[in-house]
Amino acid sequence: MKSLLTLLLSLPLWLSAQFVAPSSSPPAETSTEAGYTQLSVSYHRPNVRGRVIFGELLPWGEVWRAGANENTLLKADGEFRVGDSTFRAGTYSLYLIPRRSGDWTWVLNRSTQNWGTQGYQDSKDVLRIPARPIRLPERIETLEYRWMNVRPQSVDLVLEWEWYRVSLTISLPTDEQVADRAASFLNPAQDPKEYYAAARYYLDNKLNLQKAKAWMDRWAAQDEEQFGRLRYQALIEYQLGNEAKGKRLMERSLELAKAAKNTHYIRMNEESLREWSRTPESISPDSLLARSIRYHDPEKQWTAKAHLLQLAESRTDGTVRHTRLSLYPATADFDLYQVRGKDKVQLRFLNGTYSFSHQGRTDISDSTRASLHLDEARTLLLRDYYTYLWGLPMKLEDPGTLLQPTVHRVWYDGREMLEMEVHYTPETGKDIWFFLFDPVTYALAGYRFYHAKDGPGTGEYILLEGEATVNQMKLPARRHWYSTADRLYLGTDEILE
Repeated sequence: MKSLLTLLLSLPLWLSAQFVAPSSSPPAETSTEAGYTQLSVSYHRPNVRGRVIFGELLPWGEVWRAGANENTLLKADGEFRVGDSTFRAGTYSLYLIPRRSGDWTWVLNRSTQNWGTQGYQDSKDVLRIPARPIRLPERIETLEYRWMNVRPQSVDLVLEWEWYRVSLTISLPTDEQVADRAASFLNPAQDPKEYYAAARYYLDNKLNLQKAKAWMDRWAAQDEEQFGRLRYQALIEYQLGNEAKGKRLMERSLELAKAAKNTHYIRMNEESLREWSRTPESISPDSLLARSIRYHDPEKQWTAKAHLLQLAESRTDGTVRHTRLSLYPATADFDLYQVRGKDKVQLRFLNGTYSFSHQGRTDISDSTRASLHLDEARTLLLRDYYTYLWGLPMKLEDPGTLLQPTVHRVWYDGREMLEMEVHYTPETGKDIWFFLFDPVTYALAGYRFYHAKDGPGTGEYILLEGEATVNQMKLPARRHWYSTADRLYLGTDEILE
């Protein structure tokens, strides 16, 4: 008996193991740190395997486990917010309701021990929030979650499968946590570099610059000069309006960077000093505008003819609006035909009369009209918007346009340009605009604007690329839009030949 037991114990383990096939939906987990918070999602990853997923395998309008097998679980080790709802640290199950049209719905639920939707109870939901699905250009075979757009204050949890992407934005109280920790640990700091770290956070995240300056001043008083930290001290001073001090600090940072042979900081500092230089030019704004119009509209066609434009207007969510415009600058008439996803819309203002259609019909419900903004006020707003943007620089001759007296030579988008500031009479507009021109050809190269009530550093800027010929006029072929505050890309409008 003893020898038999010894023999059994000496057999390889695989002889007594059970066969297990590879999982068709293997488990996965992806995690990230955003601010002070650790976040993770654990899930199972099914494949498409030639099936139609959304609308067949997963019926439209029904709760889906947003994965396979057990619950898909979202974990956070600190407080977080989704939409207007705040949640404590913990684990939550994730569900999704896909729909044939319109927004899908994310669901957060307290129950975390279910298999799929078995045992799911909507009474345990803690959140339902809409999310716009994006149609992908190529099929994703294996379901995947990713953390994207990771910032200290927020992060996007992104699900991709088959032909769709859908995102859930999670917001975090990082700014408040930084303020609390600064109050606790920076009075005084153990190391002066901690003052610098707090100042950088406030600068990088566009918080209270006066506090950033106070911390940076405490760093400078207790630590030796260093080109990197001096650069950010210069940025704080300049953004606070202390331009002379900011330039002086940036020049000192450049000097130290050159001594250290740090080419990265040399390049950045030289670029900043160029951007901060605004040299008055002798050319008058009227002369600059006349030369630019002569370049773009040499035959004076803008007010002489109607103009047909075919546009593709792409946005960062992956959508593209296709727009056909007929502009009549001399009469203020307007005709727009636009394809917005599945919606085909026409808006007209001809001979003083407004009209519309949706899918070729005018007998539509009030709710559809309201959701698509098919009204006269919106039509006139779009007329003014498109006529202004595609009529530049010719539109700067319009009544109510106030060209400011001094043209400056500036450094913008990596090259020298001539900058002209433009205001408007109160009845015309409340925005402050800056138009940028090529100093040799006087072609319009870009522009930026901000709302007067919001002040500098806000608004948007537009860079122009290429040229398209429309009725003998040279119009920008592409307009790339960015937000000024964070320099985020917003979209591109392109003339289709």
